[in-house]
Amino acid sequence: MGTGILVVAGATLPVHVPGLRVFTEVVWVVAAALLVTLIVAVSVQWFRHPTVARGHVRNPQMAHFYGAAPMALMTVGSATMLVGADLIGERVAVDINWVLWSAGTIGGLYTAVSIPYLMFTQLNVGPDAAFGGWLMPVVPPMVSAAGGAMLLPHMAPGTGRTTMFFGCLAMFGLSLIAALIIITMIWSRLEIG
Repeated sequence: MGTGILVVAGATLPVHVPGLRVFTEVVWVVAAALLVTLIVAVSVQWFRHPTVARGHVRNPQMAHFYGAAPMALMTVGSATMLVGADLIGERVAVDINWVLWSAGTIGGLYTAVSIPYLMFTQLNVGPDAAFGGWLMPVVPPMVSAAGGAMLLPHMAPGTGRTTMFFGCLAMFGLSLIAALIIITMIWSRLEIG
């Protein structure tokens, strides 16, 4: 996730810095390789040690970090379009971004709903337990909104593009409202402590 953001930030920087493009291309390759490695590693863990993996989901501190995976997919997808297009071609970069954005959006919407639901209904969480990690599962829809906006110009004008635009707005709103609620909980915890 962080390497993808670094590439996106470097590619969209309004100032020309010598060597920055080469740096972002190298970091993009590293980010893509890390993403593939992590997908394989997590898949192996879920298939070989499902009890341990389910235990992470049931842990009140670890469960939130399942929101990082969808954001990683989407940031690497956006980075692929911004930087990888020069290396692999624009059409392939856009197609890869569509796949990663779609998978990340589905995963992000799932974590944005399921992890808070799990926290409210099944996990024993005290009122003073809120911490910054609670934002992880609810932020992916905002990343979907930003990444989806990059894909809009690659869609045919019409109903599909309009639906995508309003879907991105809805995901932005969902994430913003949930994040504001969680930030309020974190702030009140800081006041108490």
